[in-house]
Amino acid sequence: MEKETLSKSSWRNLINIDSVYNSDRQRQAFSLFAMIAFAIVVLVFLLLANYDVYSPILSVALLVANMTIIACTVYFFKTGKLEVVSITTMSIIFIMCIALIYTGGKENTALYWLMFYPVVTFATLGVRLGFWLSFSLILCCIALLYGPNFGQVDYGIVEKSRFMASFSLVFTFSFIGEFFRQKSHASIAEITLAQKKDAYTDQLTGAANRRFVTSHFFKLVSDNPDNYLPFSILLLDLDHFKSINDNYGHDSGDTVLIEFTKMLESQFSRDSIKARYGGEEFVVILPKETIETAEKVANSFRESVANTTLLNVDSKNVALTCSIGVAQVNKLADYNDALKQADRCLYKAKETGRNKVVSAFT
Repeated sequence: MEKETLSKSSWRNLINIDSVYNSDRQRQAFSLFAMIAFAIVVLVFLLLANYDVYSPILSVALLVANMTIIACTVYFFKTGKLEVVSITTMSIIFIMCIALIYTGGKENTALYWLMFYPVVTFATLGVRLGFWLSFSLILCCIALLYGPNFGQVDYGIVEKSRFMASFSLVFTFSFIGEFFRQKSHASIAEITLAQKKDAYTDQLTGAANRRFVTSHFFKLVSDNPDNYLPFSILLLDLDHFKSINDNYGHDSGDTVLIEFTKMLESQFSRDSIKARYGGEEFVVILPKETIETAEKVANSFRESVANTTLLNVDSKNVALTCSIGVAQVNKLADYNDALKQADRCLYKAKETGRNKVVSAFT
């Protein structure tokens, strides 16, 4: 039951797998801009080579599409909003495809240019948006090829049926490929997150471990210093813990560590980081807290430990206390120095009688 409670600790919500999602974002961006580069070159070539052959509607559509795609590219490099650019670009190309079907292009060869659309749309927008845009294009194709005459070019029966069969096949397999690719990616992301959480969790207490602080928390602070700095470090150590193991056994010692961790979780704020550093030593990080406030918080917690029964053996309450060293970190590069400072304060608290808080401020 203890592990279940501790697994809901807020520190776990800080663990992310951005690298997994970033790789997929890079894939989408590469697919989109490969298509954009190809589209720009092809559209310019077609306009220059066939401006005297194309209908005015198609020429204007191609020109507007080209200018819009270039504008979207510039917008992306200024804002980094990939999804907005992807949706806008694929919507513009959607309209261009409609214009191609309507006018027929050069010698009624327009239908061939539509085959790429489902492949690129699913690759850049994913299953849901890719499906709706591609499926909408299929419906528009059916309406223009088999519906009433609105002035569109006339295609042969065989040509229309072969195009619809081929286009539907490309759509179907593009959907299947992207659906299972996305499903596999989600499974990999879930496994990766579970492995990362396991690697950052102390197996006995369910609290964060030293690796979480050095490998993950440091990166969070580095990326968002205003959300964390300055922060205070509390280095906590259970007094006379060895005697618990010696007198009552290691199972009793494990019970004390678990109960002590539960107290850390319940009495410190959800924003704070609570980690087991090894043995009976723990560290608590208080984001956006100065050392003066941290010292008061530490004393309050110390008193709670002294007044709480962490172990009961044979109906006998075993008294326990803790000693705490406190230091402040103003910039991430100073963390190790501050930790050493907190360790010296902890040693002083032990040396001068235990069950004390010693701060680098005092």
